[in-house]
Amino acid sequence: FKKYKKAIAAALIVAFIAASAFFPLLKNAEAKLLNIFRLNKMQVITITLEDMTQIQNQFYNNDIKNITLKDYGEIIKFDSPEWRQISPDELDKVKSELGYEIKLPADENFEIKRLYISKIEGLEFILKVDKINELIKAFGGTHLFPKELDRKPIIINFGKAIDMDLQRKGSSEKEMVFLEITKTPEIVVPEGVDIDKVIDALANLPFLPENIKRQIASVTDWKETLPIPMVMDKNTETKEITLRGNKGILVVEKSGPYFVTLGWTENEALYNLTIWPNPTGDNKNSITKEEAINTLLKIANSMR
Repeated sequence: FKKYKKAIAAALIVAFIAASAFFPLLKNAEAKLLNIFRLNKMQVITITLEDMTQIQNQFYNNDIKNITLKDYGEIIKFDSPEWRQISPDELDKVKSELGYEIKLPADENFEIKRLYISKIEGLEFILKVDKINELIKAFGGTHLFPKELDRKPIIINFGKAIDMDLQRKGSSEKEMVFLEITKTPEIVVPEGVDIDKVIDALANLPFLPENIKRQIASVTDWKETLPIPMVMDKNTETKEITLRGNKGILVVEKSGPYFVTLGWTENEALYNLTIWPNPTGDNKNSITKEEAINTLLKIANSMR
């Protein structure tokens, strides 16, 4: 467990993905999938290092010291990622490729330095529900995942995205803001699967700390909400904010080298702004953490 903490965190993220069955794209035309939902909201599920330790201890107490993730399912990649650089002058032409409407920054202090359009690699999850339920029972759990989900494909398609480097006019390239825009995900639930039973099993996983269970239970509408698992440490703080009536998430490192990122959903598009105020730690002209936060908020509120 000490060696594979990141793998355990990844397993938890897979559990969240399994619960909400993100991002549909039918790879097989004959697949019968119903109930398509658009995830237009987001909510952070924080996982602390203390949570990880508590999970680790529960596995040790149940004499489970080795886990192979392939025993519980597999992740298949498809549709290799594609990307190309385009001129900022071509932006209006490529908007039609995205398949969704986007807003662009209108802050006169920044200009688009570089611009890329990409097709992000898709994923397919195959879950071995019988093995997962055996694990739950080993911990004394009684809330099981529905057998109808067993070995059914959960297909994830991230679609096309636009990435751009924004540079403050008249400044060096060290003062850059990075913007990514992609379509908000969809949920596709395989035919015959009761999503409420999936959520119930997830919310009652016996080895999850109460802190995580409460957060899962607080998601009131899984058919519209994208849960974002985030492993937190003492140097990172997360704050929920509102941008023009849209729920957003601000993540800030408390001490340098700083990392500040702002994400929000708006009109079926997912936006993410990122800035490193002082990546080297010795640049006297670097902006402060507070200035970085204000910069991102100003750009986000300028989107038109």
